[in-house]
Amino acid sequence: MHNPIRAALAAAALCVPALAAAGGYPQADKPIRFIVGFPAGSTIDNVSRVVVDDIRARTGAQIVVENKPGALGVLGVDAVARAAPDGYTMMPSSSATSSSGPYLSKAFQRYDAIKDFTQVGRVVRFDVVIVTRASGSYGDARQLVAAARQKPQSVTSGYGSGTGQVVAAAFSRAAGAEVLGGRIDFVAADLGAVLPQIRAQNLNAVALVSSKRSTILPAVPTAGELGMGSLDLTGWIGVAGPAGLAPEAAKWWADQLSATMRDAAVQERLRAMGMEPDLAVGEPLQQFVRSQYEAWGEQIRQAGIQPE
Repeated sequence: MHNPIRAALAAAALCVPALAAAGGYPQADKPIRFIVGFPAGSTIDNVSRVVVDDIRARTGAQIVVENKPGALGVLGVDAVARAAPDGYTMMPSSSATSSSGPYLSKAFQRYDAIKDFTQVGRVVRFDVVIVTRASGSYGDARQLVAAARQKPQSVTSGYGSGTGQVVAAAFSRAAGAEVLGGRIDFVAADLGAVLPQIRAQNLNAVALVSSKRSTILPAVPTAGELGMGSLDLTGWIGVAGPAGLAPEAAKWWADQLSATMRDAAVQERLRAMGMEPDLAVGEPLQQFVRSQYEAWGEQIRQAGIQPE
């Protein structure tokens, strides 16, 4: 016989986001701190919030994004490294913290991206782009490279982040320019940081430091296409926790990242920010983190950049 009360309760249950069973991970009454070691509104913060918002809405989990900026992300990394590995303190991992950071900051050198953290998943990759002023002397990369090779001290570069510092130095070296102060002819920047200015035609995107062209800016050539060798430095953002992360927490996060990155609306939001959705978990992720650590390290050593 039809029981209206039971039917109503069953229907209501279908509308409530599914959290883990009592005693499992995450517990409904225990918030997860997601510590972002960069300012609100930064690329890593924006990507983190898109991903966390989707997971929170879909599962009902209490995930609180907490910005702890400073020292190239070291303050946030320190907080997570010292936390209990129970899954209630997590962070975005990235090229800034796990690829270039250990070479640019002495404070980072006490950590190993693989041994001291549990890398759970990569969610996006992003290009590092070389941009010039729309009103400047160099409308495309060939003009820029030709000027640099003809008069090495005539072209100057700038950057706005640790990632940009490395790429600016690598691009300058490959182009034959000397990195000097004063008037800036080109800047190396994360694509997401300058994409609005590129779209507004205030900046010219002239080259990508990547092995392949971007789906976001398909007309922009790679450094390799410009005869500058195999410059290929990948920006990326993912999720990590402390070393020895509880298996149930690691699995929950990997499962949620997989579900989030299948969502077309999430993918669209990330691409609008200059990010390329690119999920990786498990051993492929570990191999990727190791390879990027080595690739960034090689470029930093060749550029002669010393940790501060």
